[in-house]
Amino acid sequence: MNNPPRPPKLSKTLYRWQQATLGSHLHKLMPQWAGRSLEISSQDLESNASFVNYVRHHRLTDPCTGQSVEMVEKSIRKIAFISSQEARFHRAQGILLGSSQFRYPLCLGVIETPWESLIFTEFVHGKPPRMHAIARQLALGIAELESLSQSWIQKQPLTKSPLLWSMDFFRPWFLLRPRFNFARCLPGLEQLGDEDPQFSGLASRFRELAPVIRRLAAKARHSPRCICHMDYLRKNLFVDKEQLHLIDWSEVKVGRIGFDGGAYLGSLFRRKDMKMFLAAQAEFIDAYRGAISERFDVDQALGNLRYVFLLTALFHCLRPETVQEYRERGRMTMLKEKYEYLLEMMAG
Repeated sequence: MNNPPRPPKLSKTLYRWQQATLGSHLHKLMPQWAGRSLEISSQDLESNASFVNYVRHHRLTDPCTGQSVEMVEKSIRKIAFISSQEARFHRAQGILLGSSQFRYPLCLGVIETPWESLIFTEFVHGKPPRMHAIARQLALGIAELESLSQSWIQKQPLTKSPLLWSMDFFRPWFLLRPRFNFARCLPGLEQLGDEDPQFSGLASRFRELAPVIRRLAAKARHSPRCICHMDYLRKNLFVDKEQLHLIDWSEVKVGRIGFDGGAYLGSLFRRKDMKMFLAAQAEFIDAYRGAISERFDVDQALGNLRYVFLLTALFHCLRPETVQEYRERGRMTMLKEKYEYLLEMMAG
């Protein structure tokens, strides 16, 4: 995107009570375009996030400068008129100010209506990376994100407390989600054990170690808070001229130091073989140790990383869809190896 238009700070969030056209929205967000004709071409982009109505890529010509403009519009439906986490994140000012390790798409504006949040951001060009190959870059970016956002949280006035509380990871509306409750998958693992002897008894072993997760959660809850992306997938990362761009904040939360590292390694664990995963994990942790802010306790951060890694990896590897995927590809021995690794890590 070439020099995206930058709306005045005061117009970053707008509230509208009636439906309007895309052109009308853009005229409101970009006051310098008022009264000028806009020729817009649009294309729908894929999205499977909860409560997302659509994601669209818009191309147009800036009527003031003649430059090409590309932007993304995301529509997120509301429940009981409550704004989405992602919209609340984009409406906040200064969270990512000073970032150098990650580049983030500029938020052009947020329009809130009673029934949806419309988020307009610049369109990012680049190539999706090989996730195991960017372990070091991600470690540096995550450590920077944690430091910047933790400082931002500390500086917020008391009026922001309800917002930060509602977005906190340790709220029931997050913790009750299936992806953070691996025990729901254990009946399926019991059935798998009946069908395949190599998996016999694993469900009971996982169930017995569930208290480990609760202890890790209790320790994490009282550690330093920071903004966490929580969705480090290939579709949300782009490399352009060796710069790593991070997009899509649909899973954003007020988490704790180490959480994002656990989310990244948990996703990687599901998709890669053990040799590739262990090499990337070692590279990530080594870089993260060296980059984490001095005001944080490294062991505490790594304990939090372990907690979210286990939550993420257990759900992804135990759910029926993953078991079926490994079965179809003839990789059940690899899946068993991963189960043993997780049990060893939980017991350690």
